[in-house]
Amino acid sequence: MTRRRAPLLAALALAAQAVAAGPAAAGWRDDLGTLKVGFIAGDNPAYEIARLEKFRWQLQLNLALPVELYPARDYEALIEAQSTGRVQYTVLSSLAYLALNQRCGCAEALAQPTTAEHARGFRALLVAKKDGPVQTLADARNMRLAVGAADSLSGRRAPFAGLGAEGIDPESYFLRIVETSDSEAALAALAAGSADIATAWSSATDPLSADSGSGPFARLAGDGTLDPASLKVIWQSALIPFGPHAVRKELAPEAKQALLRALTEMQASAPEAYDAIERGFPGGFVAADQAEFDALAALLKIAPDKP
Repeated sequence: MTRRRAPLLAALALAAQAVAAGPAAAGWRDDLGTLKVGFIAGDNPAYEIARLEKFRWQLQLNLALPVELYPARDYEALIEAQSTGRVQYTVLSSLAYLALNQRCGCAEALAQPTTAEHARGFRALLVAKKDGPVQTLADARNMRLAVGAADSLSGRRAPFAGLGAEGIDPESYFLRIVETSDSEAALAALAAGSADIATAWSSATDPLSADSGSGPFARLAGDGTLDPASLKVIWQSALIPFGPHAVRKELAPEAKQALLRALTEMQASAPEAYDAIERGFPGGFVAADQAEFDALAALLKIAPDKP
């Protein structure tokens, strides 16, 4: 097929699908015109656009509607683009989604990726050595806690908020907060003896394992730094949902339904397209549960704006 014929055939295919779908479907397609999908591209947007081409093409094929990719440098730029209506669809982290709705109340979570075990989120954990002095949360008072970066949801914000909801002020409850860069570094501090407890996270059924989904535990077990079986969970959070694919609320219900169907069927029907956008979550998409994000917002005391 020549390059000249490819765009023509693609356009004819889109037109044929829209006609076959009927007048009602053509209506929302005509109103929308082009679906603009925002995503984080960092400093190399050309590379990221090329990497996501199979995902873009599959959406376009399934929706019978032109789809354009909108690369953003960071989440702040992505939130700005969706809150102002420059894009209708964004791929967000959980925190970015909460920040978006705090700003405009204009978006809804449509779909979430899942792990190989079909987990739709993870739990923040506090762990200690199984043979150490800390066996319960009560034992952790006046002990050293290693945490992740200040903006880390799993490594600091969620566990601190969860403890606060139980009446525990981490800054005064623990002897010292040991600052580290992430969960792996916090666990490494625990392994080295420079902390008595560490924050971590896992989406695995057995969090203290090297199973798929066990996050930092699997990586540290792999390089011999720390054996997960030597640890004990002394506290865990409620489920924290993985970041959603979100759309503007004003999008037509028929458009949302078609988009959700395209996403939830993508892993089975077009695995290369799915891998292009969610390679780290091999379980496929499921419909998002807004209640999970509402619970997270309440925990973190992030009040959404009223649309």
